[in-house]
Amino acid sequence: MSELPGPEAALPEGAAIRFEDGAVRLTLSTDIYSVGAILRSCYWLTDRCYVHLAPRNDGYVEATLLAKTGDERETSRVAWQFLNDLVDNQLRVSIQEETAGIRDMIVAQAFSDVDAIDDRGRRVEPGSTPGVDQSAITTWRPVP
Repeated sequence: MSELPGPEAALPEGAAIRFEDGAVRLTLSTDIYSVGAILRSCYWLTDRCYVHLAPRNDGYVEATLLAKTGDERETSRVAWQFLNDLVDNQLRVSIQEETAGIRDMIVAQAFSDVDAIDDRGRRVEPGSTPGVDQSAITTWRPVP
């Protein structure tokens, strides 16, 4: 397998800069990646590299990475892994935001002394008793 090019050679101009010491600075748009996804991606690489984050005033964050070995090729590998991890973590953040209401309802039901949702998944108002849907008891439904 051939060696991957450094991010500074493969990414659009200005997206990655290589420093004399081998470190790579990646410029990340906060329109694409949330700060949470960026932090998670950085955290998972701290065993292999040093990371420095710096916000900019124009909607970008700069992430500077340097492999702990000091090897420029290892820094490139870590930078490519970081970019892949960003996509993964951003998707996780997006899914977490999209499903927050469902997750909150499930947690509320699990820790509640009374039902917060009825047998059809409808919210039950506090202080009321959930009704029993008789058709659900008598109608056969295959389990998906």
